[in-house]
Amino acid sequence: MPSTFPLYQNLNLDFTHDVNIAGVLTAFGLTQFGQYFSPTEYDANRTMIVSHMEPFGARLDIELINSPHPICANRSSSLTSQFEEGGNTTYIHFILNQRTVPLGMSFSACGNRADGYCELGSFLDVMGNASSDANYDYACNGDYTPPTFGQISNGAPLATASASA
Repeated sequence: MPSTFPLYQNLNLDFTHDVNIAGVLTAFGLTQFGQYFSPTEYDANRTMIVSHMEPFGARLDIELINSPHPICANRSSSLTSQFEEGGNTTYIHFILNQRTVPLGMSFSACGNRADGYCELGSFLDVMGNASSDANYDYACNGDYTPPTFGQISNGAPLATASASA
């Protein structure tokens, strides 16, 4: 919404508490963390420990990168070109605590890029149904029986999970 999040700015800052970052990742639909956030049963030896992922000083950076040409998905060799044929391309890049969050792991439309980037147009296409998929009003205010632990594993709203169970 341009009035609350003006994209024409060179730099936008939004602040939140560290524990809310998990909610932000879920709201974006990043399914790669689903096995850690929503295990099917309790596991005392789990690998996902929120305080390790989101310490008190946690940081989530979302960069928009504008390039004069499409950037090669794998730039590990200095012998290959860093660019592909084509015109101006904009990418989105998520960085959680100074580590890239590979968007292709959650969104196939982003491709399996070594750098974790996603073309902005592809990302916006994926996000196009996010609001309706969230079914926020029903998920937060609906009259339904809450599912049991482990019934939700993909971040879908409770209404969808209950209906499919």
